[in-house]
Amino acid sequence: MHFDELLKVLGELGHYQKTRLFLICLVSIVCAFHAMNMVFVGANPKKKCQIPYVNLSSFGAENVTFDSWISFLRKADEDACEIYNSDELLRYVTNGTYTFQELISSQTNVSFSKEGCKDWEFSRDVYGPTIVTQFYLVCNSAWLRSTSKTLYFFGRLLGAVIFGQLSDIFGRRPMFFAGLLMLLIVGCVAAASPSMFVFIPFYILQGAAQTGLFLVAFTMCTELVGPSYRVLAGFLVQGFYSIGYMALSGIAYLIYDWRYIELAITVPVVLFSVYLCVLPESIRWLLSKGREEQAKEIIKKVAKTNKVTITESMLEGLGVSKENPKEVIDDRKYTFVDLFRPFKMLTLSLNVWFNWLVNAMVYYGLALGTDNLGGDPYINFMIAGAVEIPAYIMCVLCLNRIGRKKPLTITMIFGGISCIASAFIPKDLVALKVTLAMLGKFGITASYAIIYLMAAEVFPTVVRNIGMGISSMSARIGGMLAPQILELGVLWAPLPLLVFGVLSAVAGLLALILPETNGRPLPQTIDDILHPDKLKHREDMTLDIIPNEKKDSEERV
Repeated sequence: MHFDELLKVLGELGHYQKTRLFLICLVSIVCAFHAMNMVFVGANPKKKCQIPYVNLSSFGAENVTFDSWISFLRKADEDACEIYNSDELLRYVTNGTYTFQELISSQTNVSFSKEGCKDWEFSRDVYGPTIVTQFYLVCNSAWLRSTSKTLYFFGRLLGAVIFGQLSDIFGRRPMFFAGLLMLLIVGCVAAASPSMFVFIPFYILQGAAQTGLFLVAFTMCTELVGPSYRVLAGFLVQGFYSIGYMALSGIAYLIYDWRYIELAITVPVVLFSVYLCVLPESIRWLLSKGREEQAKEIIKKVAKTNKVTITESMLEGLGVSKENPKEVIDDRKYTFVDLFRPFKMLTLSLNVWFNWLVNAMVYYGLALGTDNLGGDPYINFMIAGAVEIPAYIMCVLCLNRIGRKKPLTITMIFGGISCIASAFIPKDLVALKVTLAMLGKFGITASYAIIYLMAAEVFPTVVRNIGMGISSMSARIGGMLAPQILELGVLWAPLPLLVFGVLSAVAGLLALILPETNGRPLPQTIDDILHPDKLKHREDMTLDIIPNEKKDSEERV
């Protein structure tokens, strides 16, 4: 009996699966902590140039306060990177060229020279110590802040590639615990970093560990349950991710110091060591590697927990699927080059990859930019996480009823328009600005989930893994670009939201060109893309293959 058929006997979502699914989903919360921690770890509080004390009375300025003196020096640069040259000004006073009152009241027509600020006073009104305040990531070193975020996403790219390959080779369970151990080590080292040159390499590794762990956990969840519940399991993992997203805001608010925030979100990883006793290897992976005896032992435990009786005959032929006489056989070896030819395949590939890039860019751009919206950044961040849950619920309820293409287009355009509108709302209308930005976050969260599923269904079988791999890489590139686009706010405050909104709307319109995949057989060859009528004919002639092909689609998600 094939494993998918056996699952119907065991229970596609029995007590055994429910408990393990819940345990794996808890890991998703920790992954969210580490995916979004830079919002608070790398927060950029308001600053002022710190000016050494000068006894002004010794210069004959008994009527001038020191506060008025430093206030004047700071007028040289509103970004607090330069001040007026105090030594030069004091010489003017000493030799009688100007009086202090003339200088401070700006009653001169002289252009004074400036000097760079060497130390700063950082506001503690909103944020505590951050990497910006401890490592002075301001002025000439400000680029390190955004670069560290970009390099973190580069780490995520590495993690997705490396952990994905290794989990196929060595198994889900070993890589799951390897990801936990790696996250624990690099997170603790990053928290103790004495400089940015130590912090950045370990932050890159933190990104690799977080993404690798999440992808393995996601795969384990979808492989744990039956085909009917696979999409639900995937969205459940994402829902717990959103819970972690929201919880991080409270942790950062209560702990305040970036080093302790890092430790608070990293040390609990130790608790997952108990999973060594309760979390088995993926049965599907064991079967794919021909290790049927180990798979049978786990299946017997599942049956016992779910209080189901199975026979030895049911355990025969677990890795053999029913032969599909209508399946198209193609022995040719395909490469990524086939995704670029012919022209129709090229436009489909570029469209899907562009959608992935834009979705990731806007999603992380809105998440990392919550402190730019005005109001309380902790509340903004929590709302940004909260809007994801109804977005996922909407996807679960709508995708099988309405399809993929229309919801993808609507949510992306809706999210884009919301971002554009938010960009032009004055900062004093905080509630309206934040509301529109969060509506944009709702839209992009939904569209990100849809394109994730749709991409697995739109690429033909012969190039599906290659297409999905490049899609994932496109998303990581989008994440790397997000921090740099946020820096455009230095040139013009509304520009980041405007860029996010326009790109989201454009990607949504391009999604109209993509084929609808809901309720249709998966394309098997590139010829199915070029001649969709043949695919439709195959659907009409062999309706009984749709459930099986849907299973294949969901497994690849």
